[in-house]
Amino acid sequence: MNFFELINKRRSVRKFSDVEVPEVVMKKCLKASILSANSSNLQPWEFYWVKSKEKKKLVVEACFSQNAAKTAKEIVIAVARIDTWKRNRNLIVEEYKKQNKFIPIINNYYNKLIPFVYYHDRLGIAGLIKRIIYVFINIFGYFKPVPRGPIYKHELFETVTKTTALACQNFMMALVAEGFDSCPMEGFDEKRIKKILKLNWKCHVVMIFGIGKADSKGIYGERFRIDDDLVIKEV
Repeated sequence: MNFFELINKRRSVRKFSDVEVPEVVMKKCLKASILSANSSNLQPWEFYWVKSKEKKKLVVEACFSQNAAKTAKEIVIAVARIDTWKRNRNLIVEEYKKQNKFIPIINNYYNKLIPFVYYHDRLGIAGLIKRIIYVFINIFGYFKPVPRGPIYKHELFETVTKTTALACQNFMMALVAEGFDSCPMEGFDEKRIKKILKLNWKCHVVMIFGIGKADSKGIYGERFRIDDDLVIKEV
């Protein structure tokens, strides 16, 4: 085997068969994504199931792994959002009120700590005051059951992205349980994806999935890795 044959095989990407994914299966797996571990229970993510052929074509063109995306029977896009927390918080509060379970600690968490974290200012007098309050909260244990959350906007963005990644993991596991495979795209043009879905700047596209029944052979032949010793570390 010469060098170029080896590189082609190493680059062999997922190829999907012609087996269609039933709608009931897709909906079931998408619902499974909400089971992701999330300390705030605010579900700061959304999944977009691209059913329009025109939009699917545009999404494929925005993916760097276009050959894999082209063969996928379904395309799903996972988006992290930092602008849905207030809506979700209000829904949770209303639900607790209906069940007469709106105890003080829940009120402290959803109506005091969460807004404090999300509206924390990095600079200025307001930011300084909030930092002082945050220190007192931790010292006096006012919110003992609540783990430390993000303080600054960049921390919040990172937390929301990680939470969405957990939701993606649940989604992929649900697909496997139903006998289907997923191929997360290795790269994509986020600006183009946002434009296609008409998303605002507060969103972050975390993952694009190609979904279907994967063939044993990839587009360029057998799929195998040659760098296990480089990516698997024991520490």
